[in-house]
Amino acid sequence: MKKTKRILMTVTLLIAAVFLLNAANLPAANVQAASKGTYRAILQAYKRNDYRKVQRLSKTLPKNANEKCARKLNAKYRKAAKKVTGKMRKWNGVKNYIPGIHWYAFSDINKNGKPELIVKYGGVETETTIWVYEYKGGKYKKAKGAVYETWYPSLYNYTSGNGLVLQERGISEDYCETVTLVTLSKGRIKAKIIRNRYFNSSKQKTTMPCQIKIYTR
Repeated sequence: MKKTKRILMTVTLLIAAVFLLNAANLPAANVQAASKGTYRAILQAYKRNDYRKVQRLSKTLPKNANEKCARKLNAKYRKAAKKVTGKMRKWNGVKNYIPGIHWYAFSDINKNGKPELIVKYGGVETETTIWVYEYKGGKYKKAKGAVYETWYPSLYNYTSGNGLVLQERGISEDYCETVTLVTLSKGRIKAKIIRNRYFNSSKQKTTMPCQIKIYTR
């Protein structure tokens, strides 16, 4: 009788263990699926000016971008990028207003596993331009199009698909910010403004998640 009880208890524990193992695997898949659409939901909330939802959803994603191809940058990408940025004049601030490179960054915009080179270039902050370069045939080639007249832009990895998020906030306009989704397809970039947002308090400012690291020469 005791032996039978032990067998029944063992079988019950095994069934429970299998059930818990399967239950543990299911949420992981759900979380992964949900996180892929989170950034899309953030931009939708931003478009509606629902900044509270933007802030709440942003907390579910990492503060900094964690793209493998950009985090562990292959030497060939660094070498190819240097051939582009090395030919550009370095920006010396507003001292002489001569255009130059402010910074550059890497991000896989079109999600093909290869990091694009992103360059901010210009004179004063109100006249800077964002250029994108694709890695093809061992070198970085400039994509068609650009984002013009950007104001103190910050870059963020758009984890919901093709694109990167550009957030601008002019220092002279404390209560104004602009968020733009920049996509790359067939060698051309397109910029779609999500919203030019005005607000009444600095507490209503938003900060997008997954910020992309920038480099200066």
